[in-house]
Amino acid sequence: MIVAVHALTGAALGGVCGSRTQALLAGGASHLAADALPHRDLEVPEEALLLGVALGVIALKCGWDSREFAGAVGAALPDVENLVARVLDVPESQMVLPTHRGHHGRETKGFGGQILLSLGCLASLFLPRSR
Repeated sequence: MIVAVHALTGAALGGVCGSRTQALLAGGASHLAADALPHRDLEVPEEALLLGVALGVIALKCGWDSREFAGAVGAALPDVENLVARVLDVPESQMVLPTHRGHHGRETKGFGGQILLSLGCLASLFLPRSR
């Protein structure tokens, strides 16, 4: 899953959590679920750029100290393992997270599912909520 999509998913979940700690943990859990979906990843430079944009949008909209930002960070953090593995050439079999170790969603050619998920998450962040 593109790490920016993880961050947007974590932000959406964080918005319904009771605290930043809960949001951080919910974001981390969402990473595992999202990785199980069919998806396509990008190369590190594109991933980094999109993650920076996503975190910037979330921070500007909700604040750096918000539950949404904590959820986004929690959802994105597990992909640090992917970055380290690429840089250090760590085999997949030695990775820690099960979804990085082969229990991964099948790869697709397109980005349609990730775009739809991102749009839904953005809507949850930007559309007014009834209280």
